Amino acid sequence: MASDAEQVLRLMLGGDVMLGRLVREHIRERGPSYPLGELAPLMQQADLAIVNLECAVTTSRQLWPGAPKAFYFGTLPEAVHTLLGAGVSAVSLANNHTLDFGVSGLLETLHTLRQHDIRCAGAGRDIDEARAPIFVERRGIKFGMVAYCDHQEDFAADVHSPGIAYLDLGDEEAAIGQFRRSLERIREEKADWPILSLHWGPNMVDRPSERFVRLAHAAIDMGYGILFGHSAHVFQGIEIYRGRPIIYAAGDLVDDYYVDPVFRNDHQLLFELELTRSSLKRIRLHPVFIEDCRAVPARGRHLEYIAQRAIALCAEMGTRVEREGDQLLIAASTTSP
Repeated sequence: MASDAEQVLRLMLGGDVMLGRLVREHIRERGPSYPLGELAPLMQQADLAIVNLECAVTTSRQLWPGAPKAFYFGTLPEAVHTLLGAGVSAVSLANNHTLDFGVSGLLETLHTLRQHDIRCAGAGRDIDEARAPIFVERRGIKFGMVAYCDHQEDFAADVHSPGIAYLDLGDEEAAIGQFRRSLERIREEKADWPILSLHWGPNMVDRPSERFVRLAHAAIDMGYGILFGHSAHVFQGIEIYRGRPIIYAAGDLVDDYYVDPVFRNDHQLLFELELTRSSLKRIRLHPVFIEDCRAVPARGRHLEYIAQRAIALCAEMGTRVEREGDQLLIAASTTSP
């Protein structure tokens, strides 16, 4: 019988889940299982599934009163069952769409998610709540996660104002200082796996900037176990740094976005990390294709494109990806020549 230290747990990480606009209409017409139902059997098998929720869950139609935006993302309250049906039990709300329907939309989102026991990091009724870590324990292994976003500064929570955990990553020294303070709060609760979730950088970018690589390395150096990045709408290469995974950009899991003919952002990945209490054993990459506002397992030419892209981008990070049927595997000790 395996000891607690040897027990392998499966953590599923998905990128941006956008359930507004056309996805919202599909949920209204076809039910909440529509956007992620094809992936649900896979995701439910994980011990813990976390995504970045890229929309408000609210009945409010009152738009954010700040500078006009090109897009506002909000979904129906019943869309919480889209998440639950896919086994999602924790989300990051530190992104540039959480307050698209104002403070009331944010507060309703927080209430609805918490009412259904979905933990929320990265937004809150004040800055302390927005920066507060969330904790989830599975089979004796404890995860702690904080979440930050580097854009939509007017969404930032303040001492007396609801909002997101905004962080200016251009000031690297200050950002690293905040990473450290958050890590201390996670360590106080003796979490085995501290996770830093970052909604960072511009859209449609294949590779992280040198600054983002420095920040990611600094986070791992100080003691974070996983860096979970998103915002680019496409996946980037994965780096295994000091035995810890850096997912610079997880891409999108479901959306209704225009498909760029160059970046082909309907071709995505779902990330499954196999962990023990103290170490990463393996990462399984599950290719995903987004079509008609739903995510489905990629097949045929879609699978081949995703596989080739993932293998090439990871190789640039010194990470070798092995093919096993429809899955792509990264061993924690495996690096490319």
